[in-house]
Amino acid sequence: MDSNLPLERAVEPTPAPPKGGRAIVVVGLVIGIAFAGLMGSKVVKALDKRKATAVERDTTAAELAKKLPVEVASPVPMKWKPRVELTGTLRPWREADIGFELAGRLVKLNVQTGDKVRAGMQLAVLDASRAGAQVNQAVAQTKAAEANLALAEDNLKRTESLVATKSIPEAQAEQARQQVALARAQLDGAKASTSLAQQGAGMHAIVAPFEGIVTKAPTAIGSVVNPGAPLIRLEDVSRFRLSASVTEEDAPLVHVNAPVNITYQARTVAGKVVAVVPSLDQATRRAPVEIEVPNDPKAPLLGFGFVRAHIDGRDEVDALRVPSAARRAGSQNEVIKLVDGKAVRTKVAHFVDTDGTWIVTHGLLESDKLVLNPSDDIHDGDTLEIAPSKPAK
Repeated sequence: MDSNLPLERAVEPTPAPPKGGRAIVVVGLVIGIAFAGLMGSKVVKALDKRKATAVERDTTAAELAKKLPVEVASPVPMKWKPRVELTGTLRPWREADIGFELAGRLVKLNVQTGDKVRAGMQLAVLDASRAGAQVNQAVAQTKAAEANLALAEDNLKRTESLVATKSIPEAQAEQARQQVALARAQLDGAKASTSLAQQGAGMHAIVAPFEGIVTKAPTAIGSVVNPGAPLIRLEDVSRFRLSASVTEEDAPLVHVNAPVNITYQARTVAGKVVAVVPSLDQATRRAPVEIEVPNDPKAPLLGFGFVRAHIDGRDEVDALRVPSAARRAGSQNEVIKLVDGKAVRTKVAHFVDTDGTWIVTHGLLESDKLVLNPSDDIHDGDTLEIAPSKPAK
């Protein structure tokens, strides 16, 4: 190279990058910046949501830790004569659906609906012509069997006489004895058939098993009845039977001959307990009770009427009176006690007095503190505190 040339001309210029490569670099930078911004936005949203959840959790914990102010009351001790409330239906003291044991055509009807009948009175009769013929046939067979027996016995006597003189062998005497035994058996069979036919003829009539009123009967004769089908219904309404049941707690309060007050359409009738079953029904866990209810002919009660009743206990017992406001909303026999600042749900055995207050016999102590007007949202273990007393007006 010539040393006389200028220095700037001796340095080779740097070649410029192609125009297409510069565009690719710019686009890559833009995409990277956008992706970084998107990821940053998601991270920020996730952090904000986590903070909001933590704040909500802290708020909920603070609300749970906060004591709910409630009003409380204590049970009031009292003496109470137990009373067991009952409901039920007045059923006739005796009732029966009467029908024939044999099939046949109804040819006689002596009663109609509403008639009063005596015990043993004939109610209805079926056509017994065939049964009569069967009885006559059985009687004839019996007479024939009696005649055969008489002939066999006469033959036995003659045979035994001949055997005694050794005119005939002993075997013929034994054969005559067998004929007598056979004739006697045939007579017994004929008598049994006669008795069965006579009984069958007697089944063509039905009689009243007890005194009562006919509440259902056919309106006409001529129909064919089936064996065992109810034809006439008889009810004894001289008194009624009230079948009820009591709870396991009330069962010891009820005894035989205990007086019972029955209310029927604003009327009060005095009855008595006639039976207490000393066993609980497996389905209802209640003890059945039977009550006798008299029926005054001058002011009669109606059978199958719905009634209310109550049984008073013998002696007074210790109990606690609780305001009706102590009942937990949504329950029938549950209150909430305040024990060491905590809510405790408790079921009680109680009766409702005429003023609406509860008379509790089991489940509470005189020293218990009961929450008044408790909400259904209060659960076991919730923290409660007694609200300050309101100033008197």
